[in-house]
Amino acid sequence: MKYEYELISHNYIRGFHLFLVRVLYRTPHLHREFEVNLILDGSVEILSQGRGYHAETGDFFVFDPYQPHELRAREGTVLILSIQISPTFFSDYFPQMESVRFGTEIFHRTASPRHQQLYRQLLELTCCYCQKAPFYELDCARDINALFRALLDVSAFTVVSEAERPAQRARQERVRYLAERIEGGFSEKLLLGDLAKELGVDLYYLSHFFREHFGLSFQEYLAKLRCEKARRELLLTDRSLLDISLSCGFSSPKYFQRAFQKQYGATPKEYRRQAPRETGELPAASVLTSQEFLSDQESLRIVQRLLERG
Repeated sequence: MKYEYELISHNYIRGFHLFLVRVLYRTPHLHREFEVNLILDGSVEILSQGRGYHAETGDFFVFDPYQPHELRAREGTVLILSIQISPTFFSDYFPQMESVRFGTEIFHRTASPRHQQLYRQLLELTCCYCQKAPFYELDCARDINALFRALLDVSAFTVVSEAERPAQRARQERVRYLAERIEGGFSEKLLLGDLAKELGVDLYYLSHFFREHFGLSFQEYLAKLRCEKARRELLLTDRSLLDISLSCGFSSPKYFQRAFQKQYGATPKEYRRQAPRETGELPAASVLTSQEFLSDQESLRIVQRLLERG
């Protein structure tokens, strides 16, 4: 899996995406939209902008636009309902939403009746979206507005001032450029100095900018993406460790081994040998699949069962 400037393709309503996904590990990524996430089953560790968070079944949280984040299931996989809404969705009648920043705040379903209501709103919106009954687009638009109205009630959000917006847009554009540039080149030799020249900024400045907005040093960030690609190569192919190291962008097998062990707690050789097997030849599906998107039909069945439980 590569670093992703995430774009989900199943778009039926402009500026709005909804999907259920089983996640083993999600490399650092970002997207243009707000992303509301509800943990339907399991627990997850979240790393965003240098801080760690933990969310359990029934918890929900919001990522702001252009906010890099990384997800790792604590045991097995975690089932997440993700709803992505572009700030432009509200632009005709509530343009202020573009300036709202929720931060990474974990909301607990059981914290209050209001939180319980929000939990149900998320599930009901999902049912509406997956069923696609006549005029469902209008129903989804209604539910999205109600959802964000409720989030503004329960969250400690901040608002970017008018004077700060140009600088904010410039930062977002720089983050976007770095994300796309790394996505396209992390398997090859990639130096922060080269990116600094492309952006016309000082290397020292870009190093600090990168850590501030991505929560990791450039090298740490790059190593995570390369290690995840290498992990899949180890499980899906019989290629040598040297070939995998070179194809994933590592400068040497020694650096590959050190970075991989830091990321996964085992050397590449140990990880390949210890991987669970279903047939003696192929790794277990849960190990191979870093993330698996569910169909509308399967998503609907799961969410309807949760609504029936109350």
